[in-house]
Amino acid sequence: MKKIRFTLSIFIAAFFVGSCGEDLVQPKESGTLLFEKSGLVDSAVVYGCYAYTVRYFVPDTLDLNGYSKMRVEFDGYANSDGSRISIIYSTPDTANVFVYEVEDQLQVNKYHSHSFQKPANVIWIELRLYINPPVCGTNEFKYARARDLKVYGLR
Repeated sequence: MKKIRFTLSIFIAAFFVGSCGEDLVQPKESGTLLFEKSGLVDSAVVYGCYAYTVRYFVPDTLDLNGYSKMRVEFDGYANSDGSRISIIYSTPDTANVFVYEVEDQLQVNKYHSHSFQKPANVIWIELRLYINPPVCGTNEFKYARARDLKVYGLR
C-alpha cells in the first residue's frame, strides 16, 4: 500500500511539474515608452440600436526613427457583443492599415499587447472603438472603452 501511494505521489508531482512548463509566459520585448495616456483613453457609447465609432489619434509628435517595430498596449472593456477595437496606422502611401482588431465582448474585455513592424513613414496611429449592439432595448447603455494606452518603440 505504501509503494502504491509513493508511486502515485511521484506520478502526480511529475504531472504538475510537466504541465506547468506549457503555460510559461514569454517575456515581452523590452522597448522605449514613446507615448502614454493613463486612465480612460476614449469610449464609444450608445443608448439605442445604432452603430457608433470613436477614433483616438495618438499625437503625431512620436519620434519613430531608430525603431524597427512598435508595440501598442491598452485595457479593453465592453458590455455588448457588436463591440470592436482596432489599431490602425497610415503612411503617405497607404491609408488605414489595420494591424490589430478584436471583436465581441469576450475578446475586447482583457489587456491587449500587440507588436508590429513599423512602416518607414508613419503619419498617424489610431485606436478605433466601434459599437453596434446586436440586441438592445430602449435606453440601454452599451459601450466599448479603452484605458491606459501605451505605445513603445522596439529596436
